[in-house]
Amino acid sequence: MKFLRLGCWLFVAWPMALFANGEDPTPNLNKGAEVYYQRCSLCHGSAGMGDGLLPIKLKNYPNTNLMKPKYPTDRETVHKIIVYGGSLGYTSNLMPPMGNDLTWTQIESVVNFVLLLRQDQAKANALLAKLPDMKKATKKVGQEVFSSRCQLCHGKYGEGDGRMAKVIKNPPPADLTASRVPDDYLRLIITKGGQGVGRSGQMPPWGDQLNGLEIESVILYLQSIRD
Repeated sequence: MKFLRLGCWLFVAWPMALFANGEDPTPNLNKGAEVYYQRCSLCHGSAGMGDGLLPIKLKNYPNTNLMKPKYPTDRETVHKIIVYGGSLGYTSNLMPPMGNDLTWTQIESVVNFVLLLRQDQAKANALLAKLPDMKKATKKVGQEVFSSRCQLCHGKYGEGDGRMAKVIKNPPPADLTASRVPDDYLRLIITKGGQGVGRSGQMPPWGDQLNGLEIESVILYLQSIRD
């Protein structure tokens, strides 16, 4: 009960803190589209049809098509799934909890976007199509991309201990902190995936998902986490 009270206080305090920082905490669909693309499309696909890279590449991966009737459509349940992941039994336990990773505004925004995606897919796709391209490759952008695209397998700090490391074996996800491969090789394996360079087929290709600046930013970030 103490945890629940603390959680409720945090959800109230987050938007107030954002006001104090001069940021607008109002949830909006544009922010929701950005969070969905960064955090959800890896499994659910860019349009929510379950054609993300993980379901495509991993055998027996649970169906992640958000348009299927098994996925709840009421706001309260969608909110719980995003905050607590699969732990409440609404969906697969491979669904990670986002409550500690996202701000209150991000959570409320992505809840709104997921509901829109199920109600008006064309409008949701139009919002995704308008996401701005990044202007400059930076380590910060690389960390954001890594967190949303790579952390699930390679772990929060790139040590190969992400959630999917329990599923992906022989070989397991690489410890990127110990890697010393040159930038050209990183560029190739990120773009073409492991199979494209004669390595593990479990490493998906990101060339169709990330733009050039995002890939260069990831390379900058990977350089920064090496031992």
